[in-house]
Amino acid sequence: MSYSIRLLKKSDCALIGPFLREVWLDAYHGIQTDDELLTQSHKVHKPELVEKEIDDLNIYSVVVEVGGKIVGHARSDREDGVIYISRLYVLRDYYGTGMGKALLAEVDSYFKDDREIWLDVFEDNKRALHFYLSQGYEIMERATEVQTEGEDVFEFKMRKISTRKT
Repeated sequence: MSYSIRLLKKSDCALIGPFLREVWLDAYHGIQTDDELLTQSHKVHKPELVEKEIDDLNIYSVVVEVGGKIVGHARSDREDGVIYISRLYVLRDYYGTGMGKALLAEVDSYFKDDREIWLDVFEDNKRALHFYLSQGYEIMERATEVQTEGEDVFEFKMRKISTRKT
């Protein structure tokens, strides 16, 4: 399957919110309620917030396209010499194509001088957890992320030390 990874553009910003809501509802269904997911997504995936990422030198945000359609998105943030993978999403129809691995490699290698890479993943998101473990991340901590319907939802804080040469 042919796909391309490119920088997020301003013209993508209105598309990212609906894309991420679709992925969230699929990936996190059963972990949080759909209403909770939609409420949170409408807060954090506003086009104007996504657009601010483009000019921030400490954020690297990319999309993956197939035939001109966005089917994946990833973002890394640099803070105090540490990289945080804050988004890595691929539509379910494209699981197993290598896109997730390619997106992760792209965003975790952008900030060349930084070697410590962190991310958070819901404990119950087994597919993502196994994916990150297979990519060299290790679980460093179990933490409470949110409450859903009165119950705690746990996440793992994961870390990888990059072996790339500067």
